Amino acid sequence: MALISDDVVLVEDWPGDPVAAADLLRGWLVEYRITLAALERVASRPGQGVASVFRFGENFGCWQGLLAALSIPHTLPTPQCWQKGLVVPSDGPDPKARSLAVARRMFPSVDLHRKKDHGKADALLLALHAKNAHKPGG
Repeated sequence: MALISDDVVLVEDWPGDPVAAADLLRGWLVEYRITLAALERVASRPGQGVASVFRFGENFGCWQGLLAALSIPHTLPTPQCWQKGLVVPSDGPDPKARSLAVARRMFPSVDLHRKKDHGKADALLLALHAKNAHKPGG
């Protein structure tokens, strides 16, 4: 999860459970004026296992529930939508490497040195997309 404003960039790994995620979001709500969140509109893909797809959907629903419970308005852009103009094939050999490369370039102060930080990179880029797409004139 990531928060981006004109003067703040925060990013956190999934804290482990929905209660901890809600606590983290509540803390951000106390400190910052959150006007919009972005949650990637996702779908299962061919070849994914049943258990994997179930966890994937469960996670998506968890985030929708957290945002609704905390009255945080949100948008649901597809990966193609939020990546357009931001992430291009020349940024790396695969989607995870590409989002890491772009996020490292755009947010040099954020520690994204681990390969597994691709989730943080996606969160940052998704938040940036929402910020840019929903600002006046955006």
